Amino acid sequence: MRVFFWIVVVFFVVLTIDFVMTNGQPVQFGSWFLPWKFGIPSGLAVLLAMALGVLIGGLLAWTAGGRARRRARQAERKVGALEREMNALLQRVEGVERDAIAVALPGPDKPGPDKPAGGTPSTTSPPSENASATGRA
Repeated sequence: MRVFFWIVVVFFVVLTIDFVMTNGQPVQFGSWFLPWKFGIPSGLAVLLAMALGVLIGGLLAWTAGGRARRRARQAERKVGALEREMNALLQRVEGVERDAIAVALPGPDKPGPDKPAGGTPSTTSPPSENASATGRA
């Protein structure tokens, strides 16, 4: 693709040089309020006029896109603020989930549904597998 680009560029450069060389008749430029006049080849005058038009058009397009660029910057700032808020809320949710798990699952020293407050296992706990394997219940 890069080779194709350079082939096109070289083609247009050759066409431009041919255009300027072919249209070499001098054109006089002057103004009623300036004391001097100058002449340049007509092909160069056309190329300069086209370049000036491209520059002016680019400047106008750039200024016209200012509102869209401003709205895009504002939207980016808003997205950033919303992402920060979302991350803060996710951290709060994770903290609440951790607290809920800590409350729901008692530690080894806290009483739970299978352990009475005294710390000894209840008599209603299911028999262990070893006891059933030996025939004791």
